[in-house]
Parts: sequence; C-alpha cells; structure tokens
Amino acid sequence: MKKITLLSAITFLIVGMVFSQEKKSDGLKYVPSIGLHVGALSYLGDVKGVGGANMYTYSRPAYGFYLEKKIGSIFGVSVNGMFGKISKSQLDDNVFLNFESNITNIDLNLLLDFDNGKIINEKSIFSPFLSFGFGYLAFDPKGDLSSNGAFYNHWSDGTLRDVSQSTPGADTSSIVLVRDYDYETSLTDSLVDYSRTSFTIPIRFGLKFKLSKHIDARISAAYIITMTDYLDNVADGGNDKMFYTSFGLQYNFAPSSSGDDKYKDFDFADLDKEDSDGDGVLDHKDLCQSTPDGVKVDNKGCALDGDEDGVPDYKDKELNTAEGVLVNKDGITLTDEMVELQEKMKDSVETEYRVFVAEDLSDEEMDEIQRQYEAANAGSSVVNTTIPEKFQGLDSDKDNYISAKEVTNAIDGFFEGENNLSAKDLNKLIDFYFDQ
Repeated sequence: MKKITLLSAITFLIVGMVFSQEKKSDGLKYVPSIGLHVGALSYLGDVKGVGGANMYTYSRPAYGFYLEKKIGSIFGVSVNGMFGKISKSQLDDNVFLNFESNITNIDLNLLLDFDNGKIINEKSIFSPFLSFGFGYLAFDPKGDLSSNGAFYNHWSDGTLRDVSQSTPGADTSSIVLVRDYDYETSLTDSLVDYSRTSFTIPIRFGLKFKLSKHIDARISAAYIITMTDYLDNVADGGNDKMFYTSFGLQYNFAPSSSGDDKYKDFDFADLDKEDSDGDGVLDHKDLCQSTPDGVKVDNKGCALDGDEDGVPDYKDKELNTAEGVLVNKDGITLTDEMVELQEKMKDSVETEYRVFVAEDLSDEEMDEIQRQYEAANAGSSVVNTTIPEKFQGLDSDKDNYISAKEVTNAIDGFFEGENNLSAKDLNKLIDFYFDQ
C-alpha cells in the first residue's frame, strides 16, 4: 500500500508539472481536462472458466478517473486511474478453481487525438483517440475455499465436496458443500513468493462525443498487459492481461476550438501601435482623434494653437491674437464695440423685443407677430421704406420686408462670420426694422 501511495504521489507531481506548463502562443487551448469513468473489467489469464464463457462472462465493475493535457495540436499526455476487481472460476474434473482480486492500476500515457485538424476537423462532434503508456498495478488474489482451507472438490455429478471423488470410501463419507461466495483466503504459491505489484502496458482506443462547449462523453476500451503471471495465483509461463471497457464524462477547462480560434491570427500588441488619423501620435495617447491630414499636432495629438486662443492654427485667421482677448470661431479678436453690440443686441432682444430670440419663439410665433404688425399698420398713410441694397440679401422670403427672424439671422451670421456686415451695419439694420 505504501508503494501505491508513493507512486501515486510521484505520478501526480510529474503530471502537475507537465499540466502547469501552458503554451503561451495558444493561450487556453492546452489547459487540462478531467474526467470520471465506470465500466466492466475482465480478466484474461490461466483460469479459463466454464465452457462457452466469453470475455465478459466474468467481468466485474470498475471505476476511475483520468487527467489529460494537450502538448500540441496532435499529441497530449494523460494519467488514468482504475479501481475494481477481477474474478473467475473454473470447473475441471477434480477441483473447483476460483479467485478474486482487488485491482488498482495507475498509468501515464502518450495520447493521440484524431480531431487535430490534420486527420479530423477540430470542430467534429465525434473524434477517435488512441493512447499507450506505462503503469503500476497492485493486486491481491484471494479464493473461496472450503473450511479446511483447500479448493472445493468437484465431482462428476456436479456437486462440490470436502474430499476428492477418487478418495477411497468417498462415496459414503464425503460431505456435499455449498459455496458461501466469500473470497476470504489469500492465495499463495508454495514454490514462489511472488510480488503482488507489477508494471503494466496499457493500450487504449476510444471515441469522444462533444456534448457541449466544456463537456465530452467518452467510450473506450483498454487492453492492459501486465508484467506478472500471478493475478490468478496460477502460473503457466505467460503474463496475465486485463480488458476494460468504460463510459466516461470529461470536463474541458478550455473554451471550444471555435472560441480559441477567434483571435488566433490577431496580434493584440498591434493595438498599442494604431494611429487612426495618421498624425504621428498613437491612438491610446491621442487626445484629439480624427485630426485632418497634414495638420501639425503636439505630443498629445491636438492641432497646434500658437496664440492659445482656443482656435487651432489651421483654422485661425489671426495667428497672433493677444493673450486673454475674446475671439470668434475664426480666431479673430472681438473688439469692445463688437462685444458691446453683442450684449446690447442680446439685452434688447430678450427684454424689449422678445421676437428676436429664436430659441424662445417658433416660426409660427414669428409669423403671428408679423401679421399683428401688418394689421396694426393697415390703413396707415405711412409707406414701407424700401430695403437698402446692403440688406436686401437678408430678405430670405423675398416679401420686401425685413422680419424679426431675418434680423436675428443677420445678428447670428455676424458673430459666426457668415456675412460681411459690420457692427455699424447691424445698428442700421435694427433701426431700419423699426422704421418699416
């Protein structure tokens, strides 16, 4: 038992070291998988069984675990543990030969998965696998014996008795025995003190079924060659074997292959090298994205603004604006007269002539004010003044009348640099509006 424990500890240590080594280039693709399996364990050896028996006639239940880890797209390594019993009985002419043995087998294997993209598509639902390796086996054959510690004697009438049928007087003195099916006696060889541990060579073949992204079902068959002839306590010169068929469920810690391949050809390092607007400043440092082609920028990716007036040089029509002055959208200095006019217009419109405030009045309200003005001047002897030539372009509806909305548009255009009017022109325009 100490040998089994020591070997198990060494095996898990080695496998843990192997499983912990990730391939950096493939990320999560090669992380381990774990699984559990149950099945039927059969013995192939010197005890032959009854006539007509096959490999599964004397099979016994077994169970175990396995750990797997790919070390490339084709090959991997696996550790398998199997725990169960083997048993068989043989009725010959004189002796009822029988045995049962507990089995513990742990092995390390080289694994070949066929869904590697070279033999079978990686996304295939069904995938064969093959493995072979080297293992360690512990066993302990025991027998179901008679009360005197000997095998039951088999008579020609099919009964089991305490003495051999060839014993003189056995016909009258023998006792018919009934098996208790209790394998309580440890079997030994009187000539050889054999070891109850051995090495094994397991060969496995199976089929995986992908049930989900992380779960696979597996059916497999393992042919296990042992390096001992004493699994059954009978030696005939050839090593005993075992055959294990099983069903298992496997959990894969890694995402599915489609998830792995999603970023397979993507170099995440390039994200730090991208410069979308081509201004020479990488995107993760660029505070002003989408800089126009050819515009000079500072180390933060923002267009140069030599006079620091808030208007970049490539838009600035006055590159040497004095520090602290107000400018319009073209970077041109606003004079005191222009600022005063702006405030005057604003106050006038907001306090005395609310009709000038476009955000407060809808088009319908503007039209209503126009109708009220016309109604108030109906029948008046005063004739509307002809629109001065300089302001005729402001008459957008061509009704030969400058409306409050058109005056507001002219003021907005002045401050946005969209017309050629001066501050004096705006004063004249307002005077003209009230003179109409």
